[in-house]
Amino acid sequence: MTALAQTERTDVNAKNLLQITASARTKLAELLTEAGDEASAIRVFVSGGGCGGMAYGMTYADQTTDYDHVIETPELKVVVDAVALNFLHGAEIDFTADSLNPAFVFRNAYTAPKVGGGGCGSGGCGGGGCGR
Repeated sequence: MTALAQTERTDVNAKNLLQITASARTKLAELLTEAGDEASAIRVFVSGGGCGGMAYGMTYADQTTDYDHVIETPELKVVVDAVALNFLHGAEIDFTADSLNPAFVFRNAYTAPKVGGGGCGSGGCGGGGCGR
């Protein structure tokens, strides 16, 4: 029995904070089925936080931790750790297949507050120079 099976639960808070569209659920379930016994869930993660902002992604999961939230639908399980969930508050994961490059899209995900501004001595990214 995997750790995921031992801690199976649907976290209502996570489900309310992160929405997964029907097209994304269908594609994620398809990918999870193709993974077979290698994975029992999809893990959503957040990385980065530098000048380019946060990066969002997904990978296969076969375990959870005490810090994970599980969103379970009839077709799949999605795992998100507490830190990532904070950055995904109000976000929607969608799958678009209407172009040459089908992709998962994270909509309305966390946007870092703008800091700095290009003035002399300002902090943040792209701090600018002093007119030299």
